[in-house]
Amino acid sequence: MNILCLTDQFDGADHSAIEGVFGKYLAERAEVQLGFFDRSADRAAIRGKRIVLPYACKHRKMLRTLESGLDLKRLDLVVVRNFLPVLGQMLKGRDRYGYRLGFWHSFPHDFRRVHEARLEKKAVSRKTLEYAWKRFREERRIGRADFLITMSVAFRETFHPRLQKPCFILPMGVDFKGLPSSAPRPIPPTAGPKKFIYSGAVDGLRQSADLARAFHETPGDFILDFYTASRNPTVRQIAELPDPRIRLLPAVPRAELFRLMGGYDVGLGLLPNNELYRVSSPTKTFEYYALGLPALINPLPEYREVFDDQMAFYCDFTGEAIRRRIAELLAMPREMLAQRGARGRAAVLAKRNYQKLAEGLFDFLRARLPASRTPTQAEERS
Repeated sequence: MNILCLTDQFDGADHSAIEGVFGKYLAERAEVQLGFFDRSADRAAIRGKRIVLPYACKHRKMLRTLESGLDLKRLDLVVVRNFLPVLGQMLKGRDRYGYRLGFWHSFPHDFRRVHEARLEKKAVSRKTLEYAWKRFREERRIGRADFLITMSVAFRETFHPRLQKPCFILPMGVDFKGLPSSAPRPIPPTAGPKKFIYSGAVDGLRQSADLARAFHETPGDFILDFYTASRNPTVRQIAELPDPRIRLLPAVPRAELFRLMGGYDVGLGLLPNNELYRVSSPTKTFEYYALGLPALINPLPEYREVFDDQMAFYCDFTGEAIRRRIAELLAMPREMLAQRGARGRAAVLAKRNYQKLAEGLFDFLRARLPASRTPTQAEERS
């Protein structure tokens, strides 16, 4: 089976699902090439199984650019991630080259603009109308694809309820073979302040400042570290809190972050319970648990599907609820925290292991092969 996955990432990106599912485990069973973009490139460059494309190809000349380095007639399947203009171009080449085409919709980026406008109460009518028009065009274009990949059942039910296409649910997860040799982490020393970690984007949509403020308003001996590459007003709001217990630290590569997580007691995976995040699959929380680190989370659908009350510390995303939970965590022995982390690690291993997710995706994709190419013929090329 010969697969081309055209991502929405730039050259040099290290996206866990793209690399873990397509780049690693799916590539053990099929011939997989990954396409990335580069704003400074003027032609395609093939680097092993990675293809670097000029960013201008997002809107035009994608097929011509790919033809310069690939034999598109050998492709069995093409998967386009998030970029609708790329999907439109690849639809034009489907009949010519004979591949089957899928759309991997991982986040509602267009709806995010509407949601942000509603929160800020700015240009709500204009952005709502723009989104309605985009949504109409989006559904028509995705409806012409052969199959769909989304990150959660809630995502499909919310944003593609009428789409009658084969669909594979590919949530975020963890490559357990890529974890440090020390995973699961040893229990931190019993003495010293409890240490909380938040890693990833910090912004107003995630209400990150509200989370930090709840910690600031909670008495006790703790440290809260934010590891983030974000630079925005929300980050400044957190930096201005007069609280030495709360620290902003630069983002670090995933392998280094995994090593650092071993020194923390609890991860933070709280997200607002709204239309934008109810459909999401938060990778950082699964990474916390893969290392045996329990998390403070709220009852979003993806969390409830994986973690029960003996694995996670659930609370509503309100200042009062968060403060109450923090106080409980500060009073809890580290051995009890570790027990929750161990139970959650087993759940992530069973339900969000990229190796297992890739096996399911392989079977799904094999069933989508063009009728003229039997599985045996396709597999012989891999």
